[in-house]
Amino acid sequence: MKRYPGRVEDYTNAFLVTAFGILFMAFFTIAATFGIVWVMLSAALIDGLIRLRAARISDG
Repeated sequence: MKRYPGRVEDYTNAFLVTAFGILFMAFFTIAATFGIVWVMLSAALIDGLIRLRAARISDG
């Protein structure tokens, strides 16, 4: 006579919570990386414009 195993544990909620946590951290890391790149590029551009204006004022 074959004896079949019982029902297995339902880990769906645990999986969904873990997957949400990993996706949240991944998207936050991507957003932070692109955010810091944007800030660095903006700062370099503004610094260049300030130096250019200062050079024009000192020449004139």
